[in-house]
Amino acid sequence: MENEEMRDLKREILKEIDILRHEYRMFKVRVSAIANMFIPGIGFIIYGKSYLKGIITFVLFTLYNLLYFFKVSPQFGQGDMFFAILFYIPAIIIWLVSTVMVLGLDD
Repeated sequence: MENEEMRDLKREILKEIDILRHEYRMFKVRVSAIANMFIPGIGFIIYGKSYLKGIITFVLFTLYNLLYFFKVSPQFGQGDMFFAILFYIPAIIIWLVSTVMVLGLDD
């Protein structure tokens, strides 16, 4: 009888551990995605996987922003807001794709 109770207790503890692992993973994904929304690429590093993807995303986003704000943006006047937004779309795409990639990370 005691052996039976020990098995049941062990089974319940293992279920609780699995639930906690799943909750921890979901928390880690949420925190990484939120951090990635503020600084593209940092979500990969916080999650602890794909450091290379994180560095590449951060460098791409940063370099494109530098190129845009120092070279492209000064070329547009006040009336060319459409083209200014159009040329900034690649940075937004890099940002959104990296966030989706962080959400898709798996242990």
